[in-house]
Amino acid sequence: MTAHGCVVVFDLGGVLIDWNPRHLYRKLFQHEAEMEDFLANICTAQWNLQQDAGRSFTEACAALKLEHPDKADMIDAWFERFDEMMAGPIAGTVDILAELREKEGPVYALSNWSAETFPLAQRRFEFLQWFRGIFLSAEVRLVKPDPRIFKYFCEKFELRPEQIVYIDDLQHNVEAARTIGMHAIRFRDPASLRQELVQLRLLASRAHIEHVAAWVLDLDRASSFYEHWFHAASTPEYSSKMREFRSRFLSLDGGSRLELMVSPQETPRHAHIAISVGSRPAVDRLVKEMEQAGVQIVSGPRVTGDGYYEAVIADSEGNLVEITA
Repeated sequence: MTAHGCVVVFDLGGVLIDWNPRHLYRKLFQHEAEMEDFLANICTAQWNLQQDAGRSFTEACAALKLEHPDKADMIDAWFERFDEMMAGPIAGTVDILAELREKEGPVYALSNWSAETFPLAQRRFEFLQWFRGIFLSAEVRLVKPDPRIFKYFCEKFELRPEQIVYIDDLQHNVEAARTIGMHAIRFRDPASLRQELVQLRLLASRAHIEHVAAWVLDLDRASSFYEHWFHAASTPEYSSKMREFRSRFLSLDGGSRLELMVSPQETPRHAHIAISVGSRPAVDRLVKEMEQAGVQIVSGPRVTGDGYYEAVIADSEGNLVEITA
């Protein structure tokens, strides 16, 4: 699948909105085990799914309170304090949605959600206004993973399944979307989602080589070489106040840069490449993910003496890579 003609469709809860009843019920129960028992045996996911399918909360709560009168207040809190189950937006995914919107690609939402509680989300989250269309399970009284809801979605917005890239955090919903021909992605985290959308050419990669660095013996002579033969434009020399270190950046046509560095302790050689990922938070997120995956972190994110925000890692061959904002 390529970007041409693609339509991106997002699930909402667990993808763009951090919805979880535990955000509320941790405030109401003193003990985690008691809360988990309540969610597993009283206000269950299956019980809530019936409201997503169109049943009213008045009816749902009344029936449940007959079975569990001692938990009446807890049961009523599900609807009365529903807003507290939404901790906030999942920022990285909202950023992706914003980028798709800026590219003027059509974006839609398809979600299991009660018609009674969805207005709460609409009032809180401005990005819900960015969609070309939103399709809720309550509209058709069907819930995912029933394949019919995906078919009704396509019919309503006059879309073909094969042109849709569908994103959902639940595997059974992903599999159901695939059965009718959609390209479905299991959402795990914003970074992984971004990578998949880059591979589909729906997003451009944010990473680019910011510069390549080399150690030299004679800074002026090396700078003159690139200025003469490659018409490079040189920056003023930087000299560290902390150690014996001097450097100069040379810019080439197209934006590529070469950093030439000199220090008594270093011999002439290629030193590192620097890859920019766009922002300080992006540096922090990527380095944290790399560390969790076992990548060698040579030095953590910091502001260098010449003003860069960077971390240094070793690639699979041991080459040094600076990750910069």
